[in-house]
Amino acid sequence: MKFNVRLENIEGLERLLDEKIYRKALRRTIKRMGAKFKNRAIKEVRKTYNVKAKTLRRHIKERMSGSDGGSVEWRFTVTGRPVNLIHFGARQMRKGVSVKVKKGSGRKVIKSAFIARDSGGHKRVFMRKGKERLPIEAKSTLSYPQMFNKDIIDKATKEVEENYGKEFEHNLDYYLGRLK
Repeated sequence: MKFNVRLENIEGLERLLDEKIYRKALRRTIKRMGAKFKNRAIKEVRKTYNVKAKTLRRHIKERMSGSDGGSVEWRFTVTGRPVNLIHFGARQMRKGVSVKVKKGSGRKVIKSAFIARDSGGHKRVFMRKGKERLPIEAKSTLSYPQMFNKDIIDKATKEVEENYGKEFEHNLDYYLGRLK
């Protein structure tokens, strides 16, 4: 995912200010807005899905790039494979495994499923492929990138757009105040 912010009507501002101060304020603003975007997106995902913020943060990569002379860019990337059901509060029951993937809905029982350790020693939810003891397959649901759907990204983007001007002005005042 690539997030772009376009600044308009600031050409005169850039000419009036020292280039270094302008760049510092711009970089700091973009970095802070990136953090705000990430936190808002995680908060929105957690409103929908029964997943821990710590787990989501492990699958997010942020990167800020851009030289002092060129454009400044902040990247937000979510990585991950389909998530095993064990991460959604899985509980072993007599008839199967109970999980709660989405908040607002009740727990679902997956009949004939069971919790066991995989070859790496991690607990997982499994189901048998047939009537025989083996083979078994791990049961997974959507991936972390799928949790960050368009609505969630739009809400986070809207918050950044609302606060960008105020944040840039604040950072500009900060760096201008340090000149004295």
